[in-house]
Amino acid sequence: MALTNAQEAEVKETMQQYVMAYRNKDVKGLLAVFSPGICGFGSGPDEVVQNINDFIRQITRDMSQATVNAVDFSDTVIFGEGRVAWLMTETVITFTLPGAKKQTMHGRSTMVMRNTGSRWKIEQYHFSMPYGGQSSGQSFPGA
Repeated sequence: MALTNAQEAEVKETMQQYVMAYRNKDVKGLLAVFSPGICGFGSGPDEVVQNINDFIRQITRDMSQATVNAVDFSDTVIFGEGRVAWLMTETVITFTLPGAKKQTMHGRSTMVMRNTGSRWKIEQYHFSMPYGGQSSGQSFPGA
């Protein structure tokens, strides 16, 4: 059974709540959309989240290092069944480091969400950037 149009709209709304809270450096707002059992990966080699404390530590670090000007999701594909949804999306993050010009990261995100009965919560996330040393059409670098 696929998600209904209404469920897909709710999932997209959760994504937008995440974006707004992240841009506004609103930890309480982020905790409202992420599950206490959150796990996932960011783009940095040390960005590994295995629990809510890791998540709080990671977002606090993010917020202390940069101002996020925009997070844009595009080409989003949502799948799901019942109370679980999973999605993949292209992700562009525009940010400013102190004393620097705006910069942009072009990446990819995946998320798994669970409906708690009153709202969708992000249970798992992954943000990564394509490996620059790998040529288009090649499965391995150096090929």
